[in-house]
Formats: sequence, structure tokens, C-alpha cells
Amino acid sequence: MWKQASIGLMGLALCGAAYADDAAPASDAGTDSTWASRAQAGYAKTGGNTDTSSGNGLFHVAHVMGEWKFLFGAEGLYGSTQGETTAQAWDLHFQDNYNITDKLYWYSGLRYDDNKFSGFAYQALISTGFGYQFIKNDATQLSGQIGVGARRLRPEFLTEDALGAITSTSFVDPACTALPLPPSGGCPVVQASTNAVLDTAVNLTHSFNSFTKVIANVAVESGSDNTMTNAGIAVQVKMSDRLALAAGYALVRNSKPPMGVGSSSSLTTLSLVYELKNKNLAPE
Repeated sequence: MWKQASIGLMGLALCGAAYADDAAPASDAGTDSTWASRAQAGYAKTGGNTDTSSGNGLFHVAHVMGEWKFLFGAEGLYGSTQGETTAQAWDLHFQDNYNITDKLYWYSGLRYDDNKFSGFAYQALISTGFGYQFIKNDATQLSGQIGVGARRLRPEFLTEDALGAITSTSFVDPACTALPLPPSGGCPVVQASTNAVLDTAVNLTHSFNSFTKVIANVAVESGSDNTMTNAGIAVQVKMSDRLALAAGYALVRNSKPPMGVGSSSSLTTLSLVYELKNKNLAPE
């Protein structure tokens, strides 16, 4: 169901972005446009004693209909060492905002996170709450939101080799299988769980001048079973009206990963960015 929904949302977002790109003037999307989008892609490869390669991609699109604002995002990354996969993750999220006042809004959202190396087969969230636009001008946009939601996650146990590649996954604790079988005759299987969470986020975009800007964000989903923190910052330098180079750093941390899995992972990127700009509608 999640995969079918994500494919449909991606198709809708791509069609909207393509239409907006055709309709907008070459210089800018213009203040009358109801669309904004950002696409980003990066790739790196090194050779020698250790062959490594990595790639990352991002697509965000925003659309306004009256007092409603719709946000869709898809992100992914992949890395390998000596031909073995050592990083693989993707994320989909959708959010709709309704303006209560010029600065206060109500939101509801969906998110699905699949990080092969996190110790969780997946984490899925549905949430709702309120947000506030603290600063909104040509140079700076700063917003924050807080809400509550329900998150479903499925822990899994990983076995990795010396390079960090996954050799096997299991929903049974390896510590149990290493011991004599319990009286029940088998080890318990770790099941998926659903818990209430506190959902918070802060987004910042600031332009130092007409060529350089910084984009930063922090999102926290805190529940009894796990607290996941996503934080990122990127500096973007414009090369033309639509193209830019971006250098970024992202950090993901899970407070309660399964035994044997690290609690945090980071990613440093250098990417090419294509952006359909709209100063009144940044695609957070």
C-alpha cells in the first residue's frame, strides 16, 4: 500500500512540477505562480586500494490552493565499498498546511522511512499539529511546528561483514539463537509496534546575497519505543537562474536501535541542484 501510494504521489508531483516549469518565465517562477520545486543529485567515486562510490538524490515540490499548501518530498542515497552495498536509504513524506492566520497554520502529514542500515525495517508516521512562520521575507524564512502522531516501526537485527555490508537480517535476536532453545522451543520474533509520538520540526532558509544561501532543518519524532532525529544543513551557490551547487551535511540518530546497530549515521554531499524558484513559496 505504501509503495503504491508513493508511486502515485511521485507521479502527481512530477506532473505538477513539469507544468509549472513550462508555464513560468525563464527568469523566475514569479510571484503569481502557485508552484515551487527543488531537485538535487550527487555522485562520487574513488579508486585505488579501496573502491567506493556513493549517490544521493532529492526532490521537493510545493503547491498552493487558496489557504491550503501541499508539500511532497522524496529523498534517497546509496553507497558501496569494494562492490558491496554499505549505505542504502530512501524517504517519502507528504504534508498539507491550512493557513489559520498569515503566520499560524494547521498541518497533517505522512512519512515513510526505509533505511537498510538503521536497525529498523521501516518507520511510518501519521501526524497532525500546528506550525508558525516566525520570519518570512525575501532573505529569510524560518518556521517551526509541533504536533502529535502515531508511528509504526519494525525492528530488525543485522549481521555485517568487515566492510560494513549487511550479510543477513533477522527478526529474531541473535543472542537468543546462540543459546540453548528456551522451553517454548524457539526464539521470539520481534514484532512491529505502534506508539504515540511527539512530532516537531524547524526549517530555515536564509539568503546571504543573490548567489549564496543556507538551508537547514531539524525534525524529531519522539516516542517510548524510539526517538528519531533528522538534522541537515546545506550551503547552495547559484550558477544560473535554475542551477546551483550545494554542499551539505545530514545526521540521522535513533535513540533505541536494536542491539549491535549504531545509533547514528551521517552523510556529506556535493550536489547539483535544479530549482524552480518562488520567493513566496519555498518547498520546505
